Amino acid sequence: MPDTGKKQKPIIFDWLRLLFSPKGIWCFIPGIVGVLFVYWAEANTYQALILKAHHEHLAIGLLSVATVLFLIRTVCYRMEIDFILAVMSVNFLCREIHFPGTDNGVVIVAGLIFCWILLRKNRIWASIEQAELFQISIAGTAFTYFLSILIARRVFSIDYLALLPNEANLHVALEEVIENIAHLFLIFSGIIAIISIRPKKKISG
Repeated sequence: MPDTGKKQKPIIFDWLRLLFSPKGIWCFIPGIVGVLFVYWAEANTYQALILKAHHEHLAIGLLSVATVLFLIRTVCYRMEIDFILAVMSVNFLCREIHFPGTDNGVVIVAGLIFCWILLRKNRIWASIEQAELFQISIAGTAFTYFLSILIARRVFSIDYLALLPNEANLHVALEEVIENIAHLFLIFSGIIAIISIRPKKKISG
């Protein structure tokens, strides 16, 4: 049967209720802490901790770990959620390695995955419905990636929202640090998936 509004409404509300509860609100904290860390490192002359070159190399390692985790789950369990996250991990990894065409390719692949999620939302949700920690973690991952995209697009610059002090000098460091926090979140989500998500066994007879 096709997805209906009646089915989708509780999914959205249940997830938002979880995320903005005392149990789930922490998922927004790592990205915010990343912003504060960059300002702390800059103020205390620890520029090496926020150097773009260092974070680019670290990103390749982190995304390699995330890719391996979700590829293993894809092979073992053949679940849609694992395939989606494996594809996104490979997508981000290719961009970090800077293969030709990946700047545009990463957007195209992400758009296709988003359409897939919309079309298959009820089936995907059913596979993670009981895994609340995974729901919180993957939401935190998405939020942190989204925050890094906003910073990369200079949304917080003086020409737009003007919310971040010294954004003109620190936006590169902010983007790189928060991206790596998102990569760490993705790895954490993979570990939580291994612990808490299994295919539902079919009952015979």
